[in-house]
Amino acid sequence: MATHVRHPILIAAAARRPGAWTFGALYFLESLARASLVTVLPLTAYALLGGKEAVSLAYTGVALAALGFTFAIPALVRRLSRRWAYTLGCGLLGLFAVLLALDTQPALVAAMLCRTAGAALLNVTLSLYIMDNIDRRDLTHSEPLRLALATLAWGIAPYAGVRLLEVFGLWAPAMLSLGAVAALVLVFWVLRLSEGGPIRAAGALPGPAHPLAAVRRFAAQPRLRLAWGIAFARSSFWVTFLVYVPILIVEGGFDAAMGGLAAAAGNLMLFNNVFARGLVERLSLRRVLAAAFLAAAALTLAAAVLSPRLPALAAAVMVGAAFFAALIDGLGPVPFLRAVRARERATMTAVYRTYLDGSELLPPLAYFFLFQIGGFAAAFTGLAALLAGIGWLTLRHLPRGM
Repeated sequence: MATHVRHPILIAAAARRPGAWTFGALYFLESLARASLVTVLPLTAYALLGGKEAVSLAYTGVALAALGFTFAIPALVRRLSRRWAYTLGCGLLGLFAVLLALDTQPALVAAMLCRTAGAALLNVTLSLYIMDNIDRRDLTHSEPLRLALATLAWGIAPYAGVRLLEVFGLWAPAMLSLGAVAALVLVFWVLRLSEGGPIRAAGALPGPAHPLAAVRRFAAQPRLRLAWGIAFARSSFWVTFLVYVPILIVEGGFDAAMGGLAAAAGNLMLFNNVFARGLVERLSLRRVLAAAFLAAAALTLAAAVLSPRLPALAAAVMVGAAFFAALIDGLGPVPFLRAVRARERATMTAVYRTYLDGSELLPPLAYFFLFQIGGFAAAFTGLAALLAGIGWLTLRHLPRGM
């Protein structure tokens, strides 16, 4: 490890290879920065734009604009280095908080773009760091641990953000988010993570350089296609849960803080990832993922039936579905991390990461039309069908030995 380029004062720390706890700490701080505003954002958008249909169109437009940025990430990392790309992602998250606090429609759209772009950079670069430092056999331990450590942030910050919004205004949750971003930057630069291993150029990112070539290469590999589908479905659930459940509660005549409480309760389910490794060892990754998808689908369908007349109970049922979605969160990245080839990690990770853009683009777009047909009941039914379909594909096609 002596060949790694680091500040001399940190040579002792450099001798220790970063492990699951290192990446768990980074993800905790990132989660705190995003979770502080995760419920504040859709409620602010709902107030500024005037309805859930307009919110859906805003999310769709932003996700469409961000999709092109995702494919530019490998080139950006090559030019800036992984370290500075991660730092830029932190800066964009901080700018998101400032713009959102301005409380205007133009600033809202710009804030949503910064949020999506910042999350994309952090997601891709952190995934590359994890693949370079965590052995594939340890992924079923490290990924659930990373999610479990983030549980405190996702379990408390959404409710805290809404309460700060109600008592002090938009700047209060924005400042909480900015403080978390500042701590994340500080911890990241103290750690000085290596840029891909000993004697390797910081910007060396082998694999298809052209975005379309990378997509074709990704699509040609069945395991990567299935991994993308798994990630897209679980992310679609969380987009629906975090954006539309608070709106469902407000439209049902309840206080906005109850929406924050529902989001916090759903995110607290991430704690079940501490048991994920034992489940996988006992039942297999394929069975656990498939069962979690099917259970989440059944509960989401139940919420669809309840939503027209009992919105609060429908929201509670969606919190129950979040228990299974949280389990998928911890184990869902494992099929990709195990299937991707080392020489293609950077470009394939950028393509894989489009599941986030897709989940913020396609479900809100579909919901815009489904809301016209049957309101929340139609939207939740569509989500249940997606979850059930991916659960069936996982059970049928995920390799038994993965």
